[in-house]
Amino acid sequence: MSLTHAAIAVAGVSFVFSDVSPNLVILALMGSQIPDIDLSTSYIGQICFPVSHFLEDRFPHRTVTHSLLATLILAIASILIVQGWLHLGWKIALALPAGHLFSCYADMFTKKGIQWFYPLPAWCVHGSNPNRRLRTGGLGEYWVLAGAIALLISNYYVVQSGGLVQTASQQLGIKSSLLKMYDKNASRHHIWATIEGVKASDRSPINQRYLILATEKDEFMVTDGQGIYKTWEQIIPTRLTTNLGQVATTHAQTITFNNEPITPILKQFATANPNSILLLNGQLEVSFPDEIHPVLKIDQFPTLKVSGKTATFTYHPLTLGVKDFQSQYGTGTLTIKSITPIPQF
Repeated sequence: MSLTHAAIAVAGVSFVFSDVSPNLVILALMGSQIPDIDLSTSYIGQICFPVSHFLEDRFPHRTVTHSLLATLILAIASILIVQGWLHLGWKIALALPAGHLFSCYADMFTKKGIQWFYPLPAWCVHGSNPNRRLRTGGLGEYWVLAGAIALLISNYYVVQSGGLVQTASQQLGIKSSLLKMYDKNASRHHIWATIEGVKASDRSPINQRYLILATEKDEFMVTDGQGIYKTWEQIIPTRLTTNLGQVATTHAQTITFNNEPITPILKQFATANPNSILLLNGQLEVSFPDEIHPVLKIDQFPTLKVSGKTATFTYHPLTLGVKDFQSQYGTGTLTIKSITPIPQF
């Protein structure tokens, strides 16, 4: 049952802790094999033969190593080493004993059961009919293995989406959970929004996927690769869900202009980041405001506004900024947000 133990333990631990990180999975996997160290023919028994041989000569199978006492000893050792010495966190430290616990609990469904409360000699089993209990290598075990693998795969999807509560909240379109999901993952992934609703300009229906660029006053700034939109301004959503995309990085860099040419600096930044979405935020006092003519589209968010000598940028694409500010001198501060790489829309 080595493989079945591993699948049950990893699926159970990842579900309980809502985590599928490599450290947690490896320790849960190790914990799932430890109960069978009292059997020299098991995989872990063959690897740790001196230990398994010692235990096999002194204790019956599924007694001391399948007990809550063994789980407690593992928990203490894991906390001291993983948390106290390696400082990997409590969740990772508890993965090893939790994997052991799930594995032992699974053995309670077998014909023999386990001595869970060792040194008490009572055998703990599930099911009053012995013929309905699992048999090692039997068809029932393979069904359990398939179920554990299915749970593990579905749990991986749920965890990647932010956890069980987060996933349910997203499907219901609860805004606070959507915003939390974005804030938690935006620095490491592309975050996509699938929006059903209408355009504010003409009430035409939409059902489309957008890349989320940022949040703005509890609303989303999104793009379809053609324009930039803000929910509840250019897009009126009736349903909005979010999901993780590919691994990506998001950075912000502040540039100060002191009455100097704007376009060369923007071009330099664009050249240094050829595979990034680059967005400008901030204000500049410009030399020739009458020569700036922002392209305004009724169904898109106005990312550039000019009032007097002041140009205000709100997620304005840097590529447009290069064109808009040819021969302009500026004074002020801009923050350039970069999202790398550029996704496929």
